[in-house]
Amino acid sequence: MLPSVPDSTSSRALSELSPEIGQNVTVQFIQSKKRFSLNFIGFKAEKSVIVSAPRGQVNTLALEGAQVNVSMQAGNYHCRFTSRLVKAHHAPFPHWHLSFPTQVETSRLRQYDRIPVRMAVSVDHEDEMKSSQLGLPRVLLCRDIGLGGVSIELPERLGQVGDRFYLTLRFRVHRLDQVVLLSAVLRSVQQSAGGVVMQGFEFESMEEDSQLLVSAFVYQQYLTELGYLRDE
Repeated sequence: MLPSVPDSTSSRALSELSPEIGQNVTVQFIQSKKRFSLNFIGFKAEKSVIVSAPRGQVNTLALEGAQVNVSMQAGNYHCRFTSRLVKAHHAPFPHWHLSFPTQVETSRLRQYDRIPVRMAVSVDHEDEMKSSQLGLPRVLLCRDIGLGGVSIELPERLGQVGDRFYLTLRFRVHRLDQVVLLSAVLRSVQQSAGGVVMQGFEFESMEEDSQLLVSAFVYQQYLTELGYLRDE
């Protein structure tokens, strides 16, 4: 389960939210329970929302006209609305037109919530001498991640609070492997049961590309925890 929940729900117009092209969209048919993970292409205001069509053999004729629940990410908001599949097109590329929602239910995602994960992270000290003394770099277990940092588990402490490190994260975003090198500051050290030491790192000086990738991964894990996405 997530350590916290989204902020209170409100309604907004889709045109206010401006979701990014390529953003993951989950479309679930209400009657058949079929669920597809698609991509946002764009929208025609007051007419339709355009998403990619699912891959593989799908009987779209049987699905046209059916009601669907749609969920997606737009900035720092998780969005949900009810729609219907108006038309499935095959040219110039496979895509669907969904009926345009009058209102979208939104929940603001808190920026620094941590999402539980089990992910290998390579850790190295910024100071080469300290790195050698600590036997770094080492691959360690990351137990949770947020937009602002990670918690890493190991048998002993890596250094003093305020020390700076380099973290190399490997993860998958929408079936694509990503590698991100980040600067981080050790902010907390906590001894837990069984002799395990949990150490909290805060990201700093993130480049825009790295920030986007980390955000995409965190939100992907968030939506997976909520049941809107399947584990890849």
